[in-house]
Amino acid sequence: MTTAVLTTCAVLLMQGSAWGQSCDLLLELRVRFMDHSTFDQAIESEQAAQQASQEGPAECIRYCEAHKWVSHTRAADFGWNMAERYTRFKKGMSKLDSLVNTDPNDNVLRSLRLSVSGTAPRFLGEDTHWEEDAKAVLKTSTTSFWAESPDFADWISELAEDILRQLDVTP
Repeated sequence: MTTAVLTTCAVLLMQGSAWGQSCDLLLELRVRFMDHSTFDQAIESEQAAQQASQEGPAECIRYCEAHKWVSHTRAADFGWNMAERYTRFKKGMSKLDSLVNTDPNDNVLRSLRLSVSGTAPRFLGEDTHWEEDAKAVLKTSTTSFWAESPDFADWISELAEDILRQLDVTP
């Protein structure tokens, strides 16, 4: 019985449904992400995600950390100094890659990585995981993980579909 419960919880966690949905902190972080329009907002979002990753429930920590690096990376969109923007972007992507590499079957982490890499110029070289990450977004969109964030769900799903069309890949 215990093994069955643990297996079910592990499957739900990998699918990005039960645990992530119960984390209220993620809703706020998604709203903040969608509202990034200045450097200061991206930094405030990064700080909120940092705090959430330190104070939030254990099941939310890796997703809050991923949001932190998404916001860190997105802040590069608003900088003035090109060298600093590039450094910030690459550091954030490296951290997101590390999180995904820790659990490559976690579709939510892959989706969060795509939220940044999928909007970055291709010359930055962050398009190597697009196909797998876009498919992860589409899998996650069939769960209830983003149910409380319909704007984010629509946006990330459209991004994934657009990327798969660009790659001439059928989902």
